[in-house]
Order: sequence, then structure tokens, then C-alpha cells
Amino acid sequence: GLSDPYVKFKVNGRTVYKSKCCKLTLDPFWHEDFVTELDMACKVELRVYDRDRAFTDDFMGAAEIDLASLTPTSEEVNLHLADENLNEELGYINLHASVVATQVNSRLPHKLTVGCHAGIRGQRTIFPVAVATVQLVSGSNLPARDANGFSDPYVKFTMGKAKKKSKVCYKTLNPVWKDEFIFQLFNNESSTLDVTVWDKDNYRKDDFIGRCELNLWDIEREVTHSLQLGLLDTPGNLLFLITIHDIEPRENSLTSYDLSNLRTRYPLKVPLTSSTQNKTATFQDLPDVGFAELKVISATGLRAADINGKSDPFCVVQLCNARAQTQTCYKTLDPVWNRVFTFGIHFCFFNQYFSSFIKLQHNSMHNTTLHQLKPINSTPHSPIRDIHDVFDICIFDSDNVTDREFLGRVAIPILRGVNGVERTYALKDRKLKERTKGTVTIQISYIYNPIRAAIRTLSPREEKYMEEDLKFKKNLLLSNFQRVWRLMQSIIATAEFINSCFTWVNPRRSAVAFMAFLVIVWNFELYMLPISLLMLLMKTYVDVFVRNQPLAANDDDDVDEELSSNKPSLLQRLSALQEVLTKVQNILDFIASFGERVKNTFAWRVPFLSWLAVCVLCVVAVVLYYFPLRGIVLLWGINKFTKRLRKPNFVPNNEVMDFLSRVPSNVQIVS
Repeated sequence: GLSDPYVKFKVNGRTVYKSKCCKLTLDPFWHEDFVTELDMACKVELRVYDRDRAFTDDFMGAAEIDLASLTPTSEEVNLHLADENLNEELGYINLHASVVATQVNSRLPHKLTVGCHAGIRGQRTIFPVAVATVQLVSGSNLPARDANGFSDPYVKFTMGKAKKKSKVCYKTLNPVWKDEFIFQLFNNESSTLDVTVWDKDNYRKDDFIGRCELNLWDIEREVTHSLQLGLLDTPGNLLFLITIHDIEPRENSLTSYDLSNLRTRYPLKVPLTSSTQNKTATFQDLPDVGFAELKVISATGLRAADINGKSDPFCVVQLCNARAQTQTCYKTLDPVWNRVFTFGIHFCFFNQYFSSFIKLQHNSMHNTTLHQLKPINSTPHSPIRDIHDVFDICIFDSDNVTDREFLGRVAIPILRGVNGVERTYALKDRKLKERTKGTVTIQISYIYNPIRAAIRTLSPREEKYMEEDLKFKKNLLLSNFQRVWRLMQSIIATAEFINSCFTWVNPRRSAVAFMAFLVIVWNFELYMLPISLLMLLMKTYVDVFVRNQPLAANDDDDVDEELSSNKPSLLQRLSALQEVLTKVQNILDFIASFGERVKNTFAWRVPFLSWLAVCVLCVVAVVLYYFPLRGIVLLWGINKFTKRLRKPNFVPNNEVMDFLSRVPSNVQIVS
């Protein structure tokens, strides 16, 4: 005489929600709620079934919800169940329901909120109004939970029904996670992010380490905050980068900004030639170097990421640790954003951590603060901006609010952008090596004080927290070795040229080099060293900017592009990898053997060679004590240049390397 009832909610024959099953009762109490998107013209049908494990579930009755009778406020609705084949009373369903028309995007259909429970738990917004990007960077000074004095920490995030989990960092009390999580924010709903830290155990329940919480609604939007939060009732801190973006741009968002208003704040003239006012302004606030604005205008010809041949693209802009994001343009391959972002990277000291911010320009300019967040050990911040940072612009396809698919990327240093001019850049892949489909049009505007910028350049760069750790990849190994090998070949070519002067292969060149050596050494002073480097820089400046001749490195880039266009086969790649590994092996062997030979000389592994080194060092010390260094260098140069003339058949050598070649390495000693 009992049933196991459950309810299905159907719209146009499609099930949009299914309740749990209440066992052995004719008066079920579900206490469930759900949210769904509906067109007001649709009909919502409730169908009640009796769960039957052996056979098909038995139909117990149906009812319909009249959406036109519902209001935005939750109200109680009694629906009497009916069956076309039966005329008897089948019971009724009691629920709370409300209809809310979204104002976030008029193109989206109306939405319905239905609560199938005895009491409503609070009105809910059916569409998120903002998205929070939480980047878990690292932890410090966490307590140990394992017998070895370490922990295997990981972090759990909970906000409402959303739950996230970081990766596990093994055997450490100062983990580095570098994980990114995305949470949706709803109006009139709790946005407290509960963060718990756990120690991973394989054979028993995970140990609790500590927790902290943060109300995301208290964080200023369109600003990247660097926060170090202390764990409650336990030692340890967690470092976060948190940014909250509006899903739709605000109505008062500007599409441009006049940088001329900042001329007095960042005087461009050098203080030695400027007025007294500019001198005072330049040195009044040295950390405030300048101001940069990026206008993300549009993109064209993007790759289609959806099955309908379109994409839902949005753009993410990063400047070191600062982050900004545009709105999503739906069902298009040629989005137009017209968003303006102004960048000022402010540094706050949170237990020796920096705090970076990105400011989205609205009606007026003002400094951004974190007084709502109250991070631990915070002090008033001072603005610092680095004009050498790079705009990292990525375009993604939004499958939903939390998932995204990569479409293209471009990286542009601030000073490489044409100030105040729209430019179109071709998109590349994630590694910025190969072209991908599409272009992006942006405009970079900046203004800075050169004196402050020069002082900032001589200071340490801001650490990029979310930069991925490099892993071993054979292609990366090949590329790096080729870069080093090209530099080594340049050094070897220079050494061979100098040696050819010593050996008089070209008598005229050797004679000129010999006379130049005598003149330079005889008249050399220490201040001439920076002057020689200055002359080299000016020669390169004339070649590049006056004669418009590209550097030799550009030729290497062209060669690399030609080689990359002709993709080698698998056998060729394996052969190249084997060749590179062989060269690396030989170079490492040479470096290790050289260091071991020097060490074994001082360790008296071969007493004869060590005594010989003692005698030679004594003679060198006496010579350096009684003779000036200029004369010693002159005698050494004259000997090198005239040795071929005195001994036509001599073999070029290096006495120090010849001596060390007699000292055995550790491998030779063992063998």
C-alpha cells in the first residue's frame, strides 16, 4: 500500500529536472530546488512516477505549471495530479515557484526558478552577473602532518554548490600550486569562498591543516588583487591572485581616454633641461613611472570552435600579474569589444609579497585600494610601474562560463607598440611560435617619465606568480642548444680570428693588429673600457636606425623560419636529437673534467704536478710584485705576435690547458 515516488519536470517533452526518490511513503517530502532557463511560451509539466526496480516505473499522475500566473517573488503553488485514463483523486504536489526575467542580456530567453520544497531558502538570480578568477599561487610555513616532518598539501574551495580542488604538492611545507579556478557570482546569493587546506594520505583519511574564508563580493571588480591570507587557528599563509569580471560591460565604461591630462604628472623632459617645476615633479614620486592604456578593439577571421561554425570569443589581457577580461561576443568570428583598460601596477607589502592591481578606467582616475579586504600585515601602498612589461593578449572561445577553448595569442611589449595608433596583429599559438587563424586589433597608449623609468629599470623585476614551470621537451632542448651553439660558434670564430693574427696567416692584418696592440696597451686607462663599449653601441645604432640595416640576428630568424617551414621527418628529428645529446654530453664532460682537474691539483692527487704549480705560482707572484702589469701584458703580446717569426714551425698551444691535461679527472682516478 506504499510507493517510492519521484518527480520529473518536462519542457516540450524534454526532462529538465528529476527529483530524488522517497522510499515507502504516500506523503513524500523532497525539499529540493533547481533553476532552469525557459521561454515564457513553454509549458512545464510535472510527472510523478513510482520507482519499480524489477519492471517499468509506474505512472502516478501529472500536472502543468502556468508560467503566466507566476511572479518574481516566490509563491506557494498546489498542483492536483491527474491521469487521462483515470477519474479518481491522485493527490497533489505542493511547491514554491517564481519567474524572473533576466536583464543581463536581452538576447537570452526568460528564466524560471522552481523550488520543490516546503520552504523557500532564498530568492536566487538565475544567471551569473560576474565571474571570479581565483589563482592559487603558493603557501608558506604550513604545519607538518606527516612523520617525516613535511606535508602533502592540497586546497579545497567551496562556494555554494561549486567545489574545486587543487593539485597535491608532495613533501613540502611551502607548496607552489599555480592553479586557476573560476567561480560564478549571483546577485543576492552568498559569495563567501571557503578555503580549506588538507594533507594527502594514501592509506588513511586526509588530515586537516587549516582554513580561511573570503567574501568575493567585498573585492573591487575589474581589479587584480594579490592577497596573502593567514589560516585560522593554525600557522601558515596562502597567496592568491583574485580578479572579478563583470559578464557584461557597465554602461558608463569609456571607450577612450585622453592621456594629455597626465602630462604634468609624468613630465617627459629631462630635468637638466627642464623647468624647476618639472625637476620637482620628476623626483617627487619616483616609484610612479608612468601610465599605460590598452584598447582592445576587435578581432577578425577567428577559428570556428563550435559545431555551428561560429565561436563565442572573449579576450583576456595580462600585464605581469595584472589581469583584465572583455565581455563575450556570441556566435561570431569577427567580435567587436571596444574595451579600454588602464594599467597601473601598485605594490603593497603583505609579508614580503607584492600586491598588483589592474584598473579598469571608468569616469575618472583614482588610485585603487584594498581597504575592504584587510589583508594581514598590510601597509599603505606606493605605485610602481614598469614600462618594460609585456601585454599578453589571449582570445578564448566561451563554451560556458567556466570552460574555454584557446583561439589565439599575441604578446606585445609596451614600448614596442605605436603610441596612440591602432595596429592589427596576427594571432599565434600558445607558444608564440606558429601562426594561427585570425587577427586582433588593439591600440596601445602610454606616457612615462624617462628618469623614473631609468631608475625602475635598475630595480628587480616583479615576479610573475602564475608563470608555468618548464618541463623537459626534446624540441625545447634542440632549440636551446641551437641558440647556445650559435653563440659558441661566434666566440670560436672570434678566437680563430685572433689566433690568425698571432700566426701571421695574413701578414698585413697581423702587422696592423700588432701595432694596434702595442698602442692600446701602452696608452690604456680604465675609463677607456666603457668608452669602447659606447663606441660599439653607437656603431650598431648607426647601422640599425640610420642606415636601416637589420641586425645579423634577423638573418638567423629568417633562416629559422625557413627551416620551420620545411618540417623534418621523424627520422631526421631523432637524428638531430641524438646529435644534440652527443654534443651536450661532450660539453658536460669537458666542463666536469676541467673542474675536477683544478680541484685535484689543489688536492695533491699528483704531487709532482702540485709542486710544479707551487713553483710556477711563486714565480708569477714575484714577477707581478716587481713588474707593472702593463709591461707584463706588452711582453706577453710581443711574445705571441713574434713567436711565428722566431719559430716558423711551432704548434700553437695554451700552457695552462697543457698543464691541466696532465692532471687526472675523477673518472681517470677511479679507472
